[in-house]
Amino acid sequence: MRQPIAIILLLGSYDPQTRSYLETVKEEVAKEFSGENVYTFLLDNLEIYYTDTVQVLAELWSTRKATLFIFQDNRLINVCDVDVKRSPDETTYKFLQKDYNIKTFAKQPIFSKFDILMKLAKAIFLIRDKEETRGGEYVELLHALFQGHSNKVWFFKRNNMRLSAMLMEYLDKFRIKMRTYNDESDLKRAITRILKYELASQ
Repeated sequence: MRQPIAIILLLGSYDPQTRSYLETVKEEVAKEFSGENVYTFLLDNLEIYYTDTVQVLAELWSTRKATLFIFQDNRLINVCDVDVKRSPDETTYKFLQKDYNIKTFAKQPIFSKFDILMKLAKAIFLIRDKEETRGGEYVELLHALFQGHSNKVWFFKRNNMRLSAMLMEYLDKFRIKMRTYNDESDLKRAITRILKYELASQ
């Protein structure tokens, strides 16, 4: 049965502390919106595949486990947990060939993957927790802004963290919604509160 889906995209540095925050937020959203077809994703453990009949978003839980979200005409039609044998690509291809009789199969490169996820996302949360990280999430932020998704972006930074003048120019120019937080609990509460209003409008 086809059903609507709300995708939430989490961006941030993958240093241990920020990564832990991202995972905690992901778990909190899953708990808060259980049964409502709300799915939260981190960019680094996703692959997207296009075929002649369906599109697949594969969330990789480990080297041996993955969940396949199968779409047709931008609607979710199936969710399947699979055991990864040799590689996610091969596992996904064999599963789709068997169950959906696909003829073509193409893994999307990273920029295409990011573009697809931004278009599908109901909301995009960027978390900046530490100043000493390399700031790769800023590249993702600017890509989202230049692709016209600024209305979906929420920028969270730890309280008292200073941002560069150039970054503030971009945030102001694109009217990015900004929030500060003090700790993990504060961050979880703020994001789930925002999502209650965002998802109520879908």
